Amino acid sequence: MTKADVIKNILKKLDSKQDKLFVKAMDELTNDAIIEVQPDGVTLVLTQKGADLL
Repeated sequence: MTKADVIKNILKKLDSKQDKLFVKAMDELTNDAIIEVQPDGVTLVLTQKGADLL
């Protein structure tokens, strides 16, 4: 799945309630250093801490 597919098929189809929950979840994951969001705003990278939690 490409970045464009994610944006087109998932992110743009969220309603406002889903979008708020998505933003909250992303903030928690990044603040807890489990994932990093790359500068393009779409690419997510699992950190070592995130991998260790798996």
